[in-house]
Amino acid sequence: GSLLQRNAEGRGEKAAFVVGLLLAPLLWGLFRALPAVHFEVGSLGLIVAGLLVGIGTRYGSGCTSGHGVCGISRLSPRSLVATLCFMASGFATVFVLRHLLGG
Repeated sequence: GSLLQRNAEGRGEKAAFVVGLLLAPLLWGLFRALPAVHFEVGSLGLIVAGLLVGIGTRYGSGCTSGHGVCGISRLSPRSLVATLCFMASGFATVFVLRHLLGG
């Protein structure tokens, strides 16, 4: 979110990350065939999912792997609580979808 803000810290690293996201599939395609990808939802579902992940990352002060790997290894209490919340939410979602809704 801060990539487009003037005087934001770490703009170079953030720009390199975005460029890497765009170039990685192109470089992969030079050496191997890209794997087939199939989504069960349409474009709108993917856009909504991406926005929800971005909003959750902002509200959670980081992503799940950032808290789970880096935060817990630094013994961060906030990351421990965040990771427990992420895991509990995932467990509850799977339980509801598989056992209560029969999906």
